[in-house]
Amino acid sequence: MRALIAILLMALPAASCAAGPRFLAPDDTPQSAYGAFLSARYAAQMRDIAASAAYYDAALDHAPDQALVADRAFSSALMAGDFARADRLASGAAREGAAGGAANLYLMAAGLTGARLTPAPQDSFGPFGELIAAMLEDWRMAARGRSGAAAAAAASHDLPMEAAGYLLVHRALILEAAGEFAQAEGAYRAADQSLSMRDFTTVLLGAFLERRGRRADAEQLYARQIARSGRDPDPEVFAALERVRAGGRAPRFPGAAQGAARAIHAPAMLLMSREPVEFPVLYLRLVQRLDPGFERNTMAAADALRQLGLAPAARAAYASVGEGPFAERAAASMAWLDFDSGAREDAVRRARAMAGRTRTPGARELLANLLQVSRECEAAEALYLALADEAEAAGEAPDWRHFYLAGSCRLSRAGWSEAEPLMMRALELAPDQPSILNDVGYSLIVAGRVDDGLDMVERAVAMEPDNAAFLDSMGWGLYRAGEPDGAVEWLERAIERAPDNPVINWHLGDAYAATGRTLEAGFQWRRALELDPEAELAALLARRLELGLAAGPVEADSGEAS
Repeated sequence: MRALIAILLMALPAASCAAGPRFLAPDDTPQSAYGAFLSARYAAQMRDIAASAAYYDAALDHAPDQALVADRAFSSALMAGDFARADRLASGAAREGAAGGAANLYLMAAGLTGARLTPAPQDSFGPFGELIAAMLEDWRMAARGRSGAAAAAAASHDLPMEAAGYLLVHRALILEAAGEFAQAEGAYRAADQSLSMRDFTTVLLGAFLERRGRRADAEQLYARQIARSGRDPDPEVFAALERVRAGGRAPRFPGAAQGAARAIHAPAMLLMSREPVEFPVLYLRLVQRLDPGFERNTMAAADALRQLGLAPAARAAYASVGEGPFAERAAASMAWLDFDSGAREDAVRRARAMAGRTRTPGARELLANLLQVSRECEAAEALYLALADEAEAAGEAPDWRHFYLAGSCRLSRAGWSEAEPLMMRALELAPDQPSILNDVGYSLIVAGRVDDGLDMVERAVAMEPDNAAFLDSMGWGLYRAGEPDGAVEWLERAIERAPDNPVINWHLGDAYAATGRTLEAGFQWRRALELDPEAELAALLARRLELGLAAGPVEADSGEAS
């Protein structure tokens, strides 16, 4: 199926007739099978997966016996989250072809929700496909009142050692369904200790404890996880803690479809770190078909779609998140989608509305971040400092990021002397943050305090030795210290990691020139000028190409490689 998804998202070749399947006539109108097929592939190239699904479906109407089109029609519908269309297409895709395994899993999942869909015989699935099929069968038994048999079956499934923990969620839920509460608690706790998805497993274990009447244990569990998370606690864990402290009702035990959704979510998230992102998205969509209200999974699917560049599908997924714990994160993600698509004013407008409506720190931080990247630095700085002041007024340690980002804003508009107090306050709060060490170190180098700056940059490089910006700072510090040969070594390492960064190309050009390598220096300056640098740097580079290092000044601005 991996090959299928690669084909699904592939660009439309220039040779139009040769690009289509041989059974299709070379009629390129959308009303023909061939025209619809080409339109589907073009829509996929344009990253509009919903339109691609509709065109593949239209092609299938013209050529219903073609497995290739059935595969693509189903897979694109599932990727788009068009479950009504996927329901209709799954049976045809399951009978044969590359998507058969995914289509059969989908049919099994839909059956748990009450849909009257029948899987086809299938002995070939994608990664973890056999396991997910077995999980779905366990939940089918549980739904029919055979929880004991489901628990016995769940105990027999196996995964490689490094992935075995992802079975524990399934076993815990099935054991609870079977009334084996002691064993269920053991499995929940083992999952909570062994998986990297700690927020997810904390929510599951805490809900189990609440259902068993152990509210104090659940409260302690939630509070411990929030403390472990630092300044960015999981919204569902936070909501659970608020619920239990307010004496709210314990969450109901999930039904078969909802239990299966949570069981499959775990291996799907494991695949996100291993497989090309396209493949796990299909499993996350499968989970969404089982339980559209499982918003942690919906957010994961939306984030993956955004990573794939499928902005319309990602936006639709974020928009489907309800007014629950993840609502603010979904709204923030949609604002960033607006920004990334070039609708910057819409993004800032959305963030202003959210900040005015909720007044939460997260909403105002989102607005500050968008203002900063929109170059409204003074307004962003004021928001960051207001957030820091509010934390201190409440007796809390302020977030170092607020001082750091406020300092970055002030640096860009007023220079280092004005920004230094804010950056040093951030460094005081987070003395081992490599980004602060590098930024402060670079700024000190530019300000002429080269030795102090190099000391800080060296600490940053020790923590992130492959960070191109840090390597650039190290090289530039050595250049400013009068050691151009050492500077060249560091800057060449930086350019290997970020060849399209204009600042690093400029710095390397200056270092080459200082060592007498004028031909190479000219190449780097030209390269930097081709990379659309800031106007002040572009003017300096033009002078460099005409006059060499004699053009001066050394600094075009106080900015650095990023």
